[in-house]
Amino acid sequence: MKFVKGFMGKTHALLSLMLFCICMLIPVDFFQKTIGIMKTEILFFIVGIIAMVGGALLPDLDNAQSSAGSTLGPMGSICTTFMQSISSIFWTLLHGRGDRMPPTQHRYFWHTLLAGGGIFCLFYFGMSEGEMTVFKSIQTAPNFTVWLQTNAILIFFIILIFMAILVGSNMILSKIIAKFRLPKLLNYILPVLMIIYTFIIDFSHLRILGMCIGMGYLFHCIEDCFADTGVPILWPIPIGNQLWKRVKFIITCQTGGLANTILDIIILVIDIGLIVLIFTGGKL
Repeated sequence: MKFVKGFMGKTHALLSLMLFCICMLIPVDFFQKTIGIMKTEILFFIVGIIAMVGGALLPDLDNAQSSAGSTLGPMGSICTTFMQSISSIFWTLLHGRGDRMPPTQHRYFWHTLLAGGGIFCLFYFGMSEGEMTVFKSIQTAPNFTVWLQTNAILIFFIILIFMAILVGSNMILSKIIAKFRLPKLLNYILPVLMIIYTFIIDFSHLRILGMCIGMGYLFHCIEDCFADTGVPILWPIPIGNQLWKRVKFIITCQTGGLANTILDIIILVIDIGLIVLIFTGGKL
């Protein structure tokens, strides 16, 4: 039986969906006034879930062999190089006496609450709300060059959303297409339609999509604390004489083979139950 040191992509996707649905069911104003709006718009809910799943796979772009990197192609390679470089710089500048130089930067800076929380806050505080759409903002600009020059932050947000939707849709659709033997062309058409959809929804909805990505990213970091190797999730908070202390929960898992399949089935059943609760007005 083959084992891996952390959760595989589909397990991360299923676990993150479970945590996301739980957040949607919690009767707290913060969740109900942000992602709670997804309960009333089924299409937005679907796109939001796909973006969240994509966000849950983005942290592993710090690994050259990640499924997200494979999906994104050259863009994934650029992201991997960037993330590894930034992580290496942070490790070099900020490490404790007890820290040992890691062989790779996989599961270091980009697997911390600081990185995940930063992505969430980037959209929560940095993305404006309103009825304006990306298409309208382009149409109202004097020309496309001016729009590019004056909307650098928005373009960055769009790129992140594009990456998350592409990765998330590939993770979900590839499994469905293979299972039901559907035309592989759907694996390309549906992501394109979802990207077009993000251009016609208003900035308020676009902001929520970004928050979904940030939540998925955070969930991934938390989930890796259940992996047998753990992650330095609390960096830069020192633990003893280490800043990069890998945190592991009391219960850890080694996934792969039959164990991983059983785990995925259990979580999938829970996910279906939670989604039913969401659309039948249930609360935790």
